[in-house]
Amino acid sequence: MKTTTAITTVKRDIQLQEWSEQIKAQQESGMTVTAFCAQNGISPKTYYYHLRKVREHFMESEPAIVPVSVPRPNSDIRIEKNGLQISLPADISADTLLALINELC
Repeated sequence: MKTTTAITTVKRDIQLQEWSEQIKAQQESGMTVTAFCAQNGISPKTYYYHLRKVREHFMESEPAIVPVSVPRPNSDIRIEKNGLQISLPADISADTLLALINELC
């Protein structure tokens, strides 16, 4: 059974941070992983190993579901035909809007 000490935890966290920075640098470089690794003296096998470890760490520490809010349009819908103007709320149902357009046309 493996016991994790505070020093081991700190060492792992530092290594994950360093590799996170390497991975970010590769992605921002525009180079392929192979070219980036060759330029920086890293084996692609080592790069992919650490990429997997960083991903696993973030999957464990980050929530799996992230709340997303969708902004609602704040402008009204405006319909004009033959001098008649109709303003409708932006959140009108599609069925109601379709029925109204069918009546006007």
